[in-house]
Amino acid sequence: MAAYAFTPVQRRTLAAICDTLVPRLSEEQEQQLLKKRSDLDQEHLKAWCRSSASDLGVPASVEESLAKSVPTDARQQIAMLLTAMSTRLGMLVLCGATAPFASLPPTERERCLASLRDSMFGQKRKIFVSLKSLVCVKALARDNSLHNPNNSSPGKNSMWEVLDFEGPPSAEQVKAVTAAQGREEFMYKMLNDSITQDMTMTVDVVIVGSGCGGGVVAAELAQAGRRVLVLEKAKYFTRDEITSQEGEAFDNMYERGGLVAAEDTGVAVLAGSAFGGGSAVNWACCLRTPGYVKEEWAQKHGLKQFADGTFDASLDAISARIGVKSEGIAHSRNNQLFIDGCKKLGYHIDVAPQNMADVGPMAPGAHFIGAGDRFGNKQSTPETFLKDAALASVPAQFADRCYVERVIHKGGVAQGVRCRIVGADGKTEHTLIVNAPQVVVSCGSLNSPALLLRSGLPNRSKQIGKNLRLHPVTGCCGFMPREEPDVAMWRGAPMTTVSNVVLEGPVGDNYGAKLECPLLLPGILTSISPWMNGNAFKNLLLDYKRLMALIVLTRDKGSGEVVIDKEGNPRVYYQTSDHDFKSLHDGLEKSIRVIAAAGAESLMMSQFMEPRHLPPVSEPEARAKEVDKIVAEVRQIGFQVYKAPLFSAHQMGTCKMGVDPKTSVVKPTGETWECSGLYVVDASTFPTSSGTNPMITTFGIAHMVAQGLKKGAGRSIPSRL
Repeated sequence: MAAYAFTPVQRRTLAAICDTLVPRLSEEQEQQLLKKRSDLDQEHLKAWCRSSASDLGVPASVEESLAKSVPTDARQQIAMLLTAMSTRLGMLVLCGATAPFASLPPTERERCLASLRDSMFGQKRKIFVSLKSLVCVKALARDNSLHNPNNSSPGKNSMWEVLDFEGPPSAEQVKAVTAAQGREEFMYKMLNDSITQDMTMTVDVVIVGSGCGGGVVAAELAQAGRRVLVLEKAKYFTRDEITSQEGEAFDNMYERGGLVAAEDTGVAVLAGSAFGGGSAVNWACCLRTPGYVKEEWAQKHGLKQFADGTFDASLDAISARIGVKSEGIAHSRNNQLFIDGCKKLGYHIDVAPQNMADVGPMAPGAHFIGAGDRFGNKQSTPETFLKDAALASVPAQFADRCYVERVIHKGGVAQGVRCRIVGADGKTEHTLIVNAPQVVVSCGSLNSPALLLRSGLPNRSKQIGKNLRLHPVTGCCGFMPREEPDVAMWRGAPMTTVSNVVLEGPVGDNYGAKLECPLLLPGILTSISPWMNGNAFKNLLLDYKRLMALIVLTRDKGSGEVVIDKEGNPRVYYQTSDHDFKSLHDGLEKSIRVIAAAGAESLMMSQFMEPRHLPPVSEPEARAKEVDKIVAEVRQIGFQVYKAPLFSAHQMGTCKMGVDPKTSVVKPTGETWECSGLYVVDASTFPTSSGTNPMITTFGIAHMVAQGLKKGAGRSIPSRL
């Protein structure tokens, strides 16, 4: 992709927007804050007050991310917006102002952004949400110390210092721990190093994607003696190359730099795009497929293997390989508060099994695993299945920075893939043709349907890309009293507990929600923190270390779809159903009550512009009354599009598995109905949402499908609709 740059006028407007969202506080505001927060280090607090987005290099970082990650049409829309906000007429239409945005005084700029935030028009609210999320994440998600002339401690981020957020462990700490614990890193050799021109090669099986699906299939088939090639579009990073900083992780290890969202409703979609796929950045929560889900898939979708013991045997096998543990798991203070609150209310609470080698207290790097595992602690596919494939008697081959344009097929039979791959010089792209009688597509629920659609399969059922499930998520936070120990949720593993208190759902059919503890580093925190104005925003974030957080993960009945644009990129459309909104409300109510029961002084959620304070614990009747009032208000306000954001870290269902070619994309064997020898093996094959973190389910399906592939199954004549 060619380098993209804003014009000088557009850059000036972007910088003004950034500095309005994350401003340098006025001298008066600074003095008020210094007096108010005498409990904080005054020099660090001064640096916090005096750091604007421009001081932190945010505008340039925003432009860089947009150039690298956002599709052409979306970049053009942002450029047009910046142009409009650079003119009197554009500002009059957008914000009711009579001057270009950058020419306005700070208070008027804030008024203009607030008018977008509170507009009755969804597209205006979308503008605010998009700008606020991107800019504020950039300010808090990376080490900005090199950009900040007011930094009091060179080498450390001034935006972290006052929060007592020490950031990810240093490289020296990582090396010391991994050496002491004997976690030697396995180094992968990439095919790219030998590519200097266009080339064609032949293997037995080509696997597109290295995550939970592709990794397991690669291990099983390589160990069975097949010549396996694994293609990954992301770059392979060694542990030394990973920093565990959110900003770098988003840019390097997440789909489109973490900027994917539903085009129609703005639901934020976080999907892994790394060597190891989602397993390289997901949390270590290992919840097995619930029995009611397996039964539903067997009975309603005809997939008997989910209930006859076949799938369970695969779950056992993969759980053993990735070292799933349920005993001896240490809980962070955030998780312990969750336990305490649930127990006080009589709500269900349980341990969430983990696949980390070290599950003890304060395991090094545990809370930074969503930004890359530098310690080799989490048993992701690079630490397990891909390594097994590389060490097989017939070693698998690997390629990174390899974008598969299409599956090659003829007469309903798969023949291989056509790719663009970065060659040995690290920058020149070459064409790679891979001939293979078996093609396994394991690109995830966004990119697997996109690849099938780009490949021109007949798609007679019209089901490719349909049935998208997202497990829509909302969150609730609470500020604990200052006299109590810090929550500091970045210390310890993120998700070691789970509650099924609203599991059954609004109509009792197990389409409800789970309550869990999130990984909430400073950048993501800004996405859920309300923005009233720059001063209030900076004040609010100062209590990050006291923050307790819960999420509501909904098993969605409704669905969306993935389509491709003219460049072949996946685009997401998803509208949450009324049923699923009810589940979200039920889960949010329980979360509010749990956090209050845990002793929070105030509650923060997207429905309110400011935290809602609670009466002290010593006044139980008044406190209970206020909690009831907040719950009622939240239900009344609801989840207005581009006002109360929803998130997704789980994408499922876009290449649905089934027994009827008219209503599904792949057979029970994982082979597509449209093309013999072409398989889809990832979470996109789920017939419904799993209702639980999908990693283990995806691993299990991949292991089960691989057993058929090892037997040479699936070379039958393709079915015709």
